[in-house]
Amino acid sequence: MLEWVILAYGFAAAFLPFLVAYVVVHVYARRTMRTASRLLPTILFALYIYCVIYITGTGTIYDIVRSVAGYAPMLHVNLIPFSEGIGASAILNALMFVPLGFMLPLIWPRAARALSTTGFAFTFSLVIELSQLLNNRSTDIDDLIMNTLGALIGFALFKLVRFILSSGSGMPTRTARVSSSASFSPSAILPGLGEPALYVAVMFAGTFLLYNGLGAVNLVYDMNIGILPPGF
Repeated sequence: MLEWVILAYGFAAAFLPFLVAYVVVHVYARRTMRTASRLLPTILFALYIYCVIYITGTGTIYDIVRSVAGYAPMLHVNLIPFSEGIGASAILNALMFVPLGFMLPLIWPRAARALSTTGFAFTFSLVIELSQLLNNRSTDIDDLIMNTLGALIGFALFKLVRFILSSGSGMPTRTARVSSSASFSPSAILPGLGEPALYVAVMFAGTFLLYNGLGAVNLVYDMNIGILPPGF
């Protein structure tokens, strides 16, 4: 039961800010006669982002508080690319970001460029790696490289699927037809990627500011809701 409580807490910390941002984006888009993403694919994107945040174990502000209190994490930093070769972990890191490279151009057609998609993935991965300096996770340049490569592979798969579909039907795909439409973009740094960038930012910020996993475990334990499982 304890594990489910903590999991639900972490999910809420990331997903509720996303829902607020989604509503704001669509209200803004409607008032300014712009287009924004559909609900279902955007929720799937948000669920994917949450899974990445959960799996990678990003650092939070509470890790900083614990460091100030004298519980500083042990730093595990590797800045030498592939110093230990390419193992299963590197492959899994690449696979983890393949969906990102596929979903960005699928949901946001104007983002269907290799450079912007890989740049988005690189930035997201870099923020994750830097946040892991706050806890006992490993900050590794291999992860950054393989994450970015995985997104590029995902983008290539998207292009391949779109080519196959368009060749089979003899007609341009939906992505191609809507690529010239307006797109919500609060930032000119990543044209066409403003909407997904906003969602990733608020989900990461929600986790960073609102999620205190260890504190929640201690609270649940003190309330005698459950017994601490091994590893806590």
